[in-house]
Amino acid sequence: MQALQQLHWVDAPPDATLDQLVELAAWTFNVPMVTLSLYDDAQVVHKAHVGLMSEALAQPVALGLHEVVSKGFMVVADARASTATATHPWVTGPMGVRFAASVALTTADGHNVGAFSIMDAHVRELTDNEARMLTAMARLAMDHMALQTSARQLASLNAELEQAHGWLLESVAQDALTQVANRRALMSFIDKTLALAKREKQPLSVLLIDIRHFKRINEGYGDTVGDKVLREVASRLAQCSRGSELVGRMSGDEFMAVLYPCSQEQAKLAAVRYAAAGSGVPVVLGAHGGHAVSVQLVTGISTVEHTEHSTPDELYRLAALDLDAGKGAVSPS
Repeated sequence: MQALQQLHWVDAPPDATLDQLVELAAWTFNVPMVTLSLYDDAQVVHKAHVGLMSEALAQPVALGLHEVVSKGFMVVADARASTATATHPWVTGPMGVRFAASVALTTADGHNVGAFSIMDAHVRELTDNEARMLTAMARLAMDHMALQTSARQLASLNAELEQAHGWLLESVAQDALTQVANRRALMSFIDKTLALAKREKQPLSVLLIDIRHFKRINEGYGDTVGDKVLREVASRLAQCSRGSELVGRMSGDEFMAVLYPCSQEQAKLAAVRYAAAGSGVPVVLGAHGGHAVSVQLVTGISTVEHTEHSTPDELYRLAALDLDAGKGAVSPS
């Protein structure tokens, strides 16, 4: 029973290969009835069959299945003359089975889990050559089921690995605190977009966004409040992004938006949009009596035309220089 459970075929859907195999057996042995059955404890499960009536499929035990599972092989030339089969409904009922030959379906580790059976309504013998062919067909059916089991298990494992890989990529590319893209993801995106910009002959802009006097927030309210401010600003910036723009956190209170396609003039308009989104409404601190912390954002821009050669680091450095100049231009709060 354990071997059968590990095979995972009792509840498997119909299989075209097994259907074709029982049809081939019916033609090869010139018999009207063939069944490929699994013995699942107190019931039999017919995974493929030819010539079996619906009432026959509903029988709790197939003809001679106990003997086949225990001995590995069964041949009955005249089922009515055998005490083991004479009273079976397949023999006494409308199917009128007289001849039956079965070979056990045996797993790789030697467990008999079912049978491949051919049946006829006439008394007949099974030749040595037919016995070898029936054994080969049973082996072929078992190999197919084992292979399909392995394929399903591999598919399931592959799906689990893909899911785990997705989670891993997400964790590698996402800032743990703010849930936006992290520095690694941002720089990789710039690198890929630079190549795209060159092919499509479009400008690319990088926008650095900094929370002015963030150190005062941390010192005045503590790191927990500082983290809340960072998460809130990140959320606002992400909601403000458009189309192919990517927003992420570089480090500390420094954020970045990669804008493509985007000229320097368009980047200036985007900077106003992002600054307004992040600074427009104070961050309310529920744990501090509803106290509101005002946030002011400063931006820096760098733009590269498709005719210019640049790297992600160079774009970041130029935007950082522009950001520093912007900090000096903003009056202290």
